[in-house]
Amino acid sequence: MLHRWLRGKNRNTPDKSEQTPLRVLHVGKYYPPYRGGMESFLADLIEQQRAGGIDARTVVHGDPLPDDPEWLIRVPVQVTLVFAPIALGFPFALWKAIQRFKPDVLHLHMPNNAAFWPLIIPSARRIPWVVHWHSDVLVSEWDTVLKACYQLYKPFETKLLQHSEAILATSPPYMAASAPLQRWLYKTVAIPLGLKPLDTETLQQAEEEDVSEWGDAQLRILSVGRLTYYKGFDTLISAVAGFAEVQLLIAGEGEQRKELEALIERERSHHGCARVKLLGQVSEARKYALFNSCDIFALASRERTEAFGLVLIEAMQHGKPCIASDLDGSGMSWVVGQSGAGQCYAPDQVQAWKEAIRQALNTKAQLALRGQVALRAADAQFTIAQCEARIREIYQSCSSRAAMPGTEQLSTQQLLVAVLYDIRDVDRLAQWRPALPGQQLVCVDATGDPDAASMLQQASIASLALHHLGWEDTLAVLQRLVSEQAYTGLALMPAHRILEQAGAEEDRRPGWWQRMLAGLGVQYHHLGRDTWVLRGAALTDWTLAAHGAFGARVWSIKK
Repeated sequence: MLHRWLRGKNRNTPDKSEQTPLRVLHVGKYYPPYRGGMESFLADLIEQQRAGGIDARTVVHGDPLPDDPEWLIRVPVQVTLVFAPIALGFPFALWKAIQRFKPDVLHLHMPNNAAFWPLIIPSARRIPWVVHWHSDVLVSEWDTVLKACYQLYKPFETKLLQHSEAILATSPPYMAASAPLQRWLYKTVAIPLGLKPLDTETLQQAEEEDVSEWGDAQLRILSVGRLTYYKGFDTLISAVAGFAEVQLLIAGEGEQRKELEALIERERSHHGCARVKLLGQVSEARKYALFNSCDIFALASRERTEAFGLVLIEAMQHGKPCIASDLDGSGMSWVVGQSGAGQCYAPDQVQAWKEAIRQALNTKAQLALRGQVALRAADAQFTIAQCEARIREIYQSCSSRAAMPGTEQLSTQQLLVAVLYDIRDVDRLAQWRPALPGQQLVCVDATGDPDAASMLQQASIASLALHHLGWEDTLAVLQRLVSEQAYTGLALMPAHRILEQAGAEEDRRPGWWQRMLAGLGVQYHHLGRDTWVLRGAALTDWTLAAHGAFGARVWSIKK
């Protein structure tokens, strides 16, 4: 790992954290009482942040409610297109919030088309961005409308990730499998989601709720979520069909209700029984009562739209074991595996889920013990307090106002950056250590040769692959590395010149137009040809600069 989460700023930034609280403005999609995993998490996170001394506020879609606090700004939606709410007043509301609140960090929750507005708001672009990557936008190959819309959405998504200081993925498997994140892994960190403790007042209300829908079932299975295709409720319905001693309750509402009702009738006629009830939308107290009274919780989602499965944590908080889909790239199996809360089964494989139900029936006496394991794991690994603490560290590393830990100087060395265009120059790079003591080397691999990475690794040379990052992002990584390690000098040069030119000043006098650009605060270099040496104030200015690139031609512009 070539860097950690530090913004490219002078490491001697004064600590103001004790003078004023850190100000964070969240840009979300919706906020409770709107139901959804992203929305519940956002509410819990803001509550925890405000309790911990962070001045957290949010701008979201929706009609303002009479009891909304002053830190919650809802912007009315005029129309919804392909699941995307369109609020014409959102950019003005966001601009106004930034002007009044003057946040230190913008926390953008994705997927969310409203999170793109900071790209065109100058005051927003001057604030560090933390992007919370809750889920990819997954496009079915048969959904031509959504595919076309995503082609319009994707360039903005890319620009958003490019401009961000840090990206938060919800689990290591999702981070590894997300195609949009692969280019930005150098600034992505996995922070599992968490929930606040169960509300004691709601627990008391839950005791009065009627849960007679379970009937006389020996095994009570609960599933919760919007009735939509990716949730896999059809798999669960087919799996319980034929088990007279099993009752499945599904809490939630959605566009697939009629299809699921028809499936229940077909399974009843085919197998003789299918004890399934669709409960529709339920209150929080009733949901608590259903969790408390079930034997096991099931989540059979079939697509990575189910990025984490926050509802699994809810079940674990109630001391319930879980069965979930073993879906590549989703956090579901990771959550269950990390916690030891249950077992995972192949999505859409009805026979596998039937076997899971059969095993649960045969080991009914052990379910309560597994539930206790799940409860302990929820308290130890998936609390909102733990999640908030890790996010706070990210804020502190990227906010210009936050305290920077470890402000002592970490290095007095010069950093050498060798641009490798010819794989034959790896042997020359391997000679740098004995020839240039007291300096550190990073190689930018511009060869595109698949063997280059392994050759550089064998030579113990840290490297960045240009074909993955591009020059703008490569320079952003180097900015962070220089800032974190407090290097006193930086030399960028072609790899074949590493032994002759390292540690020397530039041997090519800048042209008149380069000197003119320098007077305007713009530095231009051709990184495949020039040696570029930066020391002292010039290096400090460079760590604060923005970069533009056209091939190996790079412009560094003072912000």
